[in-house]
Amino acid sequence: MQPKMMFAIIALIVIGIFVAQTFKPDKAEVKPLTISPASPRPVMMIVIDSLMDAPLQKAIKDGHTPAMKFLTQNGYYYPRVVSGFPTMSVSIDSTLLTGTLPNQHKIFGLSYFHPEQNRLVNFGTGLREAFAVGLKTVVKDGMQNLNQQFLSKDVQTIHEAVDRPTASVNAMIYRGKKKHILKSPWLPVAAGVIPDQVETIGPDLFSFGTFSKIDPNSGHDQPWFRYGINDTFARMEIVSLIKQNRLPLFTIAYFPKNDDVVHKKGASATAGIRKADKELQAILDAFPSWEEAIQHVTFIILGDSGQADLVKDRQQAYIDLRKVLNKYSIMPLKRKKPLPQDQIVLCVNERMAYIYPMDERLSIREMVDQLRREHRLDIIAWKENGSIQVVSGKRKGKLEFRPGGDKADPYEQSWKLNGDLSILDLTVRDEKRIQYGMYPDVLARLSGVMDTAKRVIVVTCEPGYEMVGESSPTHKGASHGSLHQADSLVPMIVSGTESRPEHLRLIDFKNWILQLLSPDHKEVHTHH
Repeated sequence: MQPKMMFAIIALIVIGIFVAQTFKPDKAEVKPLTISPASPRPVMMIVIDSLMDAPLQKAIKDGHTPAMKFLTQNGYYYPRVVSGFPTMSVSIDSTLLTGTLPNQHKIFGLSYFHPEQNRLVNFGTGLREAFAVGLKTVVKDGMQNLNQQFLSKDVQTIHEAVDRPTASVNAMIYRGKKKHILKSPWLPVAAGVIPDQVETIGPDLFSFGTFSKIDPNSGHDQPWFRYGINDTFARMEIVSLIKQNRLPLFTIAYFPKNDDVVHKKGASATAGIRKADKELQAILDAFPSWEEAIQHVTFIILGDSGQADLVKDRQQAYIDLRKVLNKYSIMPLKRKKPLPQDQIVLCVNERMAYIYPMDERLSIREMVDQLRREHRLDIIAWKENGSIQVVSGKRKGKLEFRPGGDKADPYEQSWKLNGDLSILDLTVRDEKRIQYGMYPDVLARLSGVMDTAKRVIVVTCEPGYEMVGESSPTHKGASHGSLHQADSLVPMIVSGTESRPEHLRLIDFKNWILQLLSPDHKEVHTHH
């Protein structure tokens, strides 16, 4: 075999592994689950990556999404559900499945610094960055450490909290109660990229592309289809569960295609939504009728994050934090663990970033002054004397806040505020009621990441821009990661129940799902 061909084959397999970040377990025998009127109604949650209200509404209006139109007409539509932060899939999914903030579940993004291990963690922000960090390290963190080590043992996922079988299809966060042996393809094992077997714990029904099939007949799992990490494969797995009468009490499935489309084409693109709807049509078609589907199953269709369009000028679109902080020595990614000469560790998550001052002699305030010179940075936050300090590159002034106090927000959280409220676009009515503007639930979401390290600066950028560091990916259409409403608000369609979360935030979904799955749950007919 020619060297170029061998390299191409190895690269193809490695890329597939990088995208999937998990591997094929032994098949677990799960007894068929019959949907009984006496049992709680099964819940099927389908997360469409980067699904946003405006393009979804347009696709429905134009007649391109009959499945989502049907579910909306026979259910409820919520256009403004607040996502997690950072608005990156692994941290969002962790918040969704555990009902906690990153300070509790400990997944602070796709890239962050792990103080206990004194090293950088990267779950795959991009291929170039993965090679810079070290492909073997990135794969191991995604395959082995994400669910089994880094996701805090002090929190429970929905899969762990439910005492009956559940299913996870192509979701990054999947920790459950059943042991699986993950088996790796032989070639990357021979290349020393990954071990041949890894023990993990997931739900009873665990699917992740070709690496872990629920139904061995599910296709669309070739390397050029990302080894099954795609909408079609996920649909095949769900249809198999329905037709074989194995649909468990709770199923979560992940449709990733729309994210790729929006990153390339922009926030108004609808091609990914149309593709997702075709798969939803096939899922509904697996029932005797669409009407019967919503009589027997509760469907929840939602986005995980939005995206903000990038400005067309490529020179302006990308904020190179290495240039902004050029007076400091930044740790090279390949080093992973900082040496004494490394003053800063930089972890970029598209439109947000963590800046970790490693040198205790560094003044955070001096670094903040340097960052404020970049007008495209809208939020610059750090912790000082127990309070979170926030400034901006856009405007003068400073806001200081902490939990507890005499002011309450719409989510019944109390806060003490001092300073310029416009920094976070806050208003206070009747001297006590906090109202959020362009940064939804910003006080809780921002404070929820400040424990990532003893000393850290959290920065986000204005819509239109994304941040880059060493080997960071760049996008042409749109990007996400920040606290801005463009990144943070997602739509949700619910059909099959009249209940809703206590608050329209992903952090409130776990309790809602557990209520829906409770044998004591009774529908209360209300008008939303």
